[in-house]
Amino acid sequence: MSTPIDDIINLVEHLDQVPEPWARNVASGLNRFVSGETRDVAAALDLKQPRGKRGWRTVSLLEARNAAIREAAANFFPALKPKQKADALAILLKRYSASAWRFDQRMEKCPYKASDLNAALWLILTRVDHALSAERIRKILVTRKGFS
Repeated sequence: MSTPIDDIINLVEHLDQVPEPWARNVASGLNRFVSGETRDVAAALDLKQPRGKRGWRTVSLLEARNAAIREAAANFFPALKPKQKADALAILLKRYSASAWRFDQRMEKCPYKASDLNAALWLILTRVDHALSAERIRKILVTRKGFS
């Protein structure tokens, strides 16, 4: 029976055989942990949250939410200007979060068809569980990678 550290060592050996840069990066970080250079796996993998900065999980969720907002605005309001898209989406998010979302948020999978507006609203709220203001949505729509 292997120990967790044996499993990590085996993983490092396996990753060393993968020609992708990401595999070498992960193997290098895990080697720093296994060698004792650091006792913190998160630090070894450069996942530590710098003081005053958002953690990687938060950043990832915000990026996913923002992408879902951009996609919903493009799909459901293609002819509108960014401010109009933001206003419409903010109203719909607020309405949905005050009604069906209270029940839908318990669902592991989206209860709507992929092409349905409520599916887009469900996706947005599963990333960050609160409706956004029209101004915040507008900023997301006009900036490509802002976390807002």
